[in-house]
Amino acid sequence: MAKGISVHIGLNYVDPAAYNGWDGELAGCINDARDMNEIADSLGYSSTLLIDAEASAAEVTRAIGQAARQLASGDICLVTYSGHGSQMNDVTGDEPDGKDETWVLWDRQLLDDELNGLWSSFEPGVRVFVLSDSCHSGTVARVASFKRKFRSAEFAAQYDRPVNLAPRIRAADPAAMHANYLANRSNYEVSQWTHRPAVTASVVLISGCQDNQLSSDGDANGLFTQRLKEVWNGGSFSGNYAQFHSAIVAQMPSDQTPNLFRTGVANTAFDAEKPFTIGAGSAGSAGGGMSISAPSSFANSATPLTFAVAVPSGHYFAVEVATQASLFNSTVNGAQRNDANFYASWKVTPFRQGSTFTLPVDAWNRLRQGASQLYYRLWCTASPTSWVNYQVSVSESNAASAPSVTLTAQSSTGSGAEGGVPAITAPTAFQANGSPPRFQVNPGAGRYFAVEVSTNSWYFTDKYSAQRNDDNFYASWKVTPFQSSALYPIAFELPAAAWTRLRDNASNGRLYYRMWWTESPTQWVGHGCTTPNSAGQNAPSFTLTREFDRDLLTQSGK
Repeated sequence: MAKGISVHIGLNYVDPAAYNGWDGELAGCINDARDMNEIADSLGYSSTLLIDAEASAAEVTRAIGQAARQLASGDICLVTYSGHGSQMNDVTGDEPDGKDETWVLWDRQLLDDELNGLWSSFEPGVRVFVLSDSCHSGTVARVASFKRKFRSAEFAAQYDRPVNLAPRIRAADPAAMHANYLANRSNYEVSQWTHRPAVTASVVLISGCQDNQLSSDGDANGLFTQRLKEVWNGGSFSGNYAQFHSAIVAQMPSDQTPNLFRTGVANTAFDAEKPFTIGAGSAGSAGGGMSISAPSSFANSATPLTFAVAVPSGHYFAVEVATQASLFNSTVNGAQRNDANFYASWKVTPFRQGSTFTLPVDAWNRLRQGASQLYYRLWCTASPTSWVNYQVSVSESNAASAPSVTLTAQSSTGSGAEGGVPAITAPTAFQANGSPPRFQVNPGAGRYFAVEVSTNSWYFTDKYSAQRNDDNFYASWKVTPFQSSALYPIAFELPAAAWTRLRDNASNGRLYYRMWWTESPTQWVGHGCTTPNSAGQNAPSFTLTREFDRDLLTQSGK
């Protein structure tokens, strides 16, 4: 039976004697640690709570090190940190930005090199989940900029505090950090120069902000931890780690975007699990390093469903989708399969490689008609053309356990008149360095449409419309006439120049969108909008996925 051990670290203060008189006062960090400890206890973890003076570098190292000795393949370690973050000069030259990141503990800083050494002490097959509500970019200029932006209505609403009340920030005082560094320089450099083995466990980190951002403190919790708790919602959240991260990001202000890192050995079954799961394995995953996952619900619209897939290196995959899980049992129900209730990619194309699979539009339109659920499974083979050493995520005898997607907001295809309520849809994520995103739009019969895309949903509201510019806002109606809806579905592609500007200025890693419709090709006649100005802040969005610089956890092999 899998075992779970957790360590929860929270510092509202540090020892002034260790930091040149600076006590690092914060308010919500101990609450963060206690709340995360409570979540872990409720799930069956064996937990350790370290707060303020208890959270010395030696005690944190001991607690994590002991967990590493007690856990074996299939077990999980949860580590949460809430407090100040900082940086110091990287003397070894292995950091792209020339800085090592640190946790600011009671008596000294704990370097990312040291944390990497702790992660490398876990056995292969152990899962490590780290939550860090801190930041590492406490420059005077950045703090001043953050405080100015904090006074906006957007930030006041997010933080639930008066607009003019200056925020507390979890970035350590640079002068105190420099004094601490000088006092302990030789010890820090020993840690930086010590070579450590590569991480062979599987480690996932969700941090409170990006490298160039700041994490805010609150009276009850840090903002990141507060939003994490809201998304977790007492355990009712049902997605995987990436979906957990995305759901938290969606609740955060534009200048604090939690980040997702992975290091160590890739573990697709771990990635597909519900966060904090102790027992390894989850619906849609299988042994042998293969997995398939999809959102728990998806709009029954013109945009086809996309799956996240993973197979062992050098292998190939095929995907099957059915309107009934029983159809995966070919021995019993194979004769009942047809194009309207069953799709197999291996029947129409060679086996594939990659990390995603999108249902072809024709198959998607056939399967979704009248269906409330779609079931799926993954095949894996060692050959691009034949079944060699193949595996399947859900066997015939276990077909009833196949994972599924609930289809919501059903609509029918056909002409604009048959397209249902005016709508615009897009996939949940796009590669930031890829082609411009494509939207599926349906303005309705005889109407024309325009699309708007923004780096912040608040620019869709009247209050902030004056702050729009070419770097944060695009409107197709400003550069081209309204477009015809003679056929449905209609694909609208964001122009390349606008895509480049918007993605490069999306500070929270998301772009927001909406569609206007009008009865005239040139004027606003009988017009409407999928997300009106009065609710502009609630516009739908998609995540920009990209490669990030190595940070707290991406120092394997140092």
